[in-house]
Amino acid sequence: MSLLETLLTSMTSSSSLDSMSRRTGGSNDQMAALITAALPILLRAMTANASTQSGAASLNEALGQHTGTGSVAEQFATADMDDGAKILQHILGRNSSSVMNGLSSQSGLSNDQVGSALSALAPVLLSSLSAASNQAPVQRQRPAIDLSDGIDASDIMGFMQMMSSAQGGAQRRPQNQASFDGSDLLGLLSMLK
Repeated sequence: MSLLETLLTSMTSSSSLDSMSRRTGGSNDQMAALITAALPILLRAMTANASTQSGAASLNEALGQHTGTGSVAEQFATADMDDGAKILQHILGRNSSSVMNGLSSQSGLSNDQVGSALSALAPVLLSSLSAASNQAPVQRQRPAIDLSDGIDASDIMGFMQMMSSAQGGAQRRPQNQASFDGSDLLGLLSMLK
């Protein structure tokens, strides 16, 4: 199961949706639509931010500060909304307004409800990523290029990804939600250890 699928499963459980709905005044269906649309956007933005050395260090520090151990529903219910708003601003930057507007129209929630929901979601997302990075398989820590078995397609793809990242290609990739599963971010997190 990909990181995105794991996050979606835990964050759209009925208890998690109930908690978010109580917190924001939206319905469970609206919360599910919002979370399903927002997670790929947030993960993609975090991956782009973490593609620089300072961004990766900042993310690593944030993950160290968000290590909630309660259920996702409990974390939604007790999330620090002010902290969440700061996290969102850091993740989305100048794109915050356009992202909020888009998510509002996709979910049927008002901009205020989207802001509240995402402010609760952001610390929970960091906590979940912190837990996922601590459980990441050891093989994710290996370089993408392994010439010990000769040159194969994965080595070529790994080299192309390294070159693309070095030239800022991560920001130029198409923003296709369907193909984004969060594994790039999990790989970056694994390398920070």
